[in-house]
Formats: sequence, C-alpha cells, structure tokens
Amino acid sequence: MLRDIIVIGFMIAVVIILARIIWGTPLVTRVRETFASGSATRMINSLTECPSGSQMYMYNGSPYCCSGTIDPTADRAHDTCKPSSGRDAQLTFCTLGPSSGVPNCLELRSGLMQAEGETICPKASPTFVQSSAAGRCCADPGNPALTECVGNKYCDVATDPNVFKTPGSCQFQKAQEDAPACPTNYGPFTAAGQGAMASLTLFGCTDNGQNCYADSTIKRLKELGYDVSGLTSCKV
Repeated sequence: MLRDIIVIGFMIAVVIILARIIWGTPLVTRVRETFASGSATRMINSLTECPSGSQMYMYNGSPYCCSGTIDPTADRAHDTCKPSSGRDAQLTFCTLGPSSGVPNCLELRSGLMQAEGETICPKASPTFVQSSAAGRCCADPGNPALTECVGNKYCDVATDPNVFKTPGSCQFQKAQEDAPACPTNYGPFTAAGQGAMASLTLFGCTDNGQNCYADSTIKRLKELGYDVSGLTSCKV
C-alpha cells in the first residue's frame, strides 16, 4: 500500500515536471504569445456595427458594409458595393472583419469620426463619437469604436441647423471659438437676442456701451432669415 502511494506520487511529480518543461518550450511560448496578441487585436479592431448611413451584408462568408448599391453576386468583393447615384457620390465600403484590400470599418469609422470632429467639435471636447443619432463631442472617448464618452467633459451635437437656439451644443461652442478676436478695448459676451431674435443666444464683442458681431455670425443669421440690419460688424 505504501509502495503504491510512493509510485503514484512519483508519477504525479514526473507529469508536473514534464508539463512545466513543455510549457516553457519556444513553440508553446510562441503559440501563447500569438493567441494573446490575436485576442488583443480582435478586441481593438473588431466592430459589430456598420458606419452611419451604410448597411451590412455578407459576401463569401465575410461581413461588409456599404452605403451605396449592393451586388452580392459580383465576382469580387470590391464590385459588391457601388455608388447609388453618380460617379462622384460619397461611398462607404468596408469590412467588419479581416479582408485583403478592403479597409476595416473600425479604421474607416475612426477617419470619418475625426473628420466630423474637426468640423463641429470645440477644442475642449475634440473627439466626435456616435453615442446617439446626432452624436457627441468629448474630451475622452470611451472605446476604440468611438460610441460613447467617458466622464462629463462632452457636448451634444445639435440637430437644429439654427445653433443659436442651442447655446450648449458643440456647434455653438465651435462657432464661438472660430470667431475672430475682439477689437481693441472690446471683450467677448454671450447674451439673449432682442426682438425677433429673443429666442436666440448670440455671442459677440462689447465695450460695455456698444456691441459688435463677427461677420460669420451676421452672415449665418442672415442665411437663417433674420433681419441683421441692427447688428454692427466687429470688422475694423
């Protein structure tokens, strides 16, 4: 009985030693590293949703996204997605998985988000994310797919083209930043409009006696149908 216990213990020890030796071999080490690297890559590069304005379809067992006309019977992946109208139509075509020669949707989405952010996001919240239909601009995006913000440093993108109605919106803040510096002896101000513009929030410059406005602000208000004859330009 004692001899059997000794034999079993010896066999267990041999198995443990062999397992440790095999686990440390270069081949197993490479396999472990490849698996870990592959898992990390999948976490970073995978995306389950198509970019806004495009729809998902399958071709040869792989998922793709297209904003144009889809032809799943095409001979090659690049021919499955074509502009819906005109040669110069803006087209979104990418893959949700690995595919030679076709951009990954996460990379494409990141580029589209960056371009959108440069257009509508203020400096304090420079990154555009698609957290809703309209989206947000935030200081800290919550994930590589750019679907949410972390923390409370963000602004919401206004859906109303009249940004003077939504002073907290990203576009309003961006317009304020892009306005030229105030003339000498003038400082910036933000206040409710007067008369027909009473429902708006306007920004400009003041010397505490007279207000003036950037030409871009006056032009935008005029485009929105407001009478701007009473507004003075800050241009000197």
